[in-house]
Amino acid sequence: MKFIREKVWQIPQPSSDNGDPVFKEVTQTKFFNEYHPTSHKIFDKGWYMDIGIEDEEGNMQYIPISRVAVPFQSMSIDIILSHLLGNKTYLSDSTLKENPSLPLYREYWDEANIDIARYKFVKNVLSLGDGALIFYRDKDKGLQYQSLSMFDGDEFYMELDKYNEPMRFFKYYGKKCDVYDDNYVSTYVMGENDEDWKLELSSPHGFKGMPVVYHNRPQGAFWTPVQSNIETLEKMLSRLSEDNKTKFKSLYNLKTDDPDSVRTVQSGNIDMVVTDTDGDFKLIPAAEISSQFEFEYNAQKEIIFDSLGIVFPKHKSSGDMPTGSMKMMFYPTERVVMSLINEFDDSIDKINKIVKQGFVNEFPSSAPDILKGNIKASIRLFTPQDDVTRNESIASLLSKGVISEETAAEECSIAANNEVARKEKEYQQEMERERAKADVRLPYMD
Repeated sequence: MKFIREKVWQIPQPSSDNGDPVFKEVTQTKFFNEYHPTSHKIFDKGWYMDIGIEDEEGNMQYIPISRVAVPFQSMSIDIILSHLLGNKTYLSDSTLKENPSLPLYREYWDEANIDIARYKFVKNVLSLGDGALIFYRDKDKGLQYQSLSMFDGDEFYMELDKYNEPMRFFKYYGKKCDVYDDNYVSTYVMGENDEDWKLELSSPHGFKGMPVVYHNRPQGAFWTPVQSNIETLEKMLSRLSEDNKTKFKSLYNLKTDDPDSVRTVQSGNIDMVVTDTDGDFKLIPAAEISSQFEFEYNAQKEIIFDSLGIVFPKHKSSGDMPTGSMKMMFYPTERVVMSLINEFDDSIDKINKIVKQGFVNEFPSSAPDILKGNIKASIRLFTPQDDVTRNESIASLLSKGVISEETAAEECSIAANNEVARKEKEYQQEMERERAKADVRLPYMD
């Protein structure tokens, strides 16, 4: 068996229109460094050099310069995840017949913290180019998962077959490696020469298919398309910061034949420079940011924000913003999120298939409903909105018979996952109370 450890991404580079595409191979460390502002390239003195000054003896002396890093990468992840995963996973049965076990399955999904697993998985993939979830069964806790990413120091690799389908998954730890396939999980131990791997243990993992969800983004991290723009912006801000060291204060231009006569006096809150009668004094204002610099800075920032879907709501003093205006404001974000929903749809479906296996194993009485039905899991876009207005609209549609109670319970922001079952329980309890009242017989009067 071939044990592969290093993962690389092919990033397109400039090339001739008539030639073959050119790619630069990068490892995951690149994305890791870009996510953390403290490890940005702007702090690399070989990429952005200090000021070099040659002394009288011909030796070069380097003066440290200002370096400014902006956290656009990590900020973009936080912003896009709030819209991509702001709503709970939408669970529904696509068959025409309602699935009686669906409310229980939704509760199981919440108790197993699958939405938290979903968040970790998507964040890792968008930040680092890939990520994985390993599911396993604990005899006391039931279905469990482990999230793997470079953030946590994990080392893993997915081997694909000729159809680009998962074949084996490798998880390294220390001098051991767990290998997952469709039926077994096998533990290998590295030999003494750190090359040969020996099988130590192999056992069925108990799932139908590989209990691993893995996703790789060939294009790299979420911000990779605009990484060069971010680096350009950091250079601009660093140069501006360096210039401000000497240009942010006003300067004095003083001419006098008698420098010793110059003194500063204060009259009230005003400082005055006094010279001899032949002296001349004027104030040179501090330098202001140039219009060219401001234009280029705003242009670069707009490209970055539009590409990453970063939108900051504008303050509106007149009151609440109409829904149509809000939708238009967040269009750049929604455009990006809709693309990501399609990208992660397959992975969310794989998570759902594994969770259903855990549910059937722990609730065998519900197995027939799960096997006959077709419960699907999907991501639903989150858009900032007025919950009160939305809930009132749902109630209005329900009262007019446009939507069902189950749909209303699913869409209402304050409804529980098993709201329909709760209402049915309340109805049965009310019927029992009515029957109890009807069974009461008054005593015959003499």
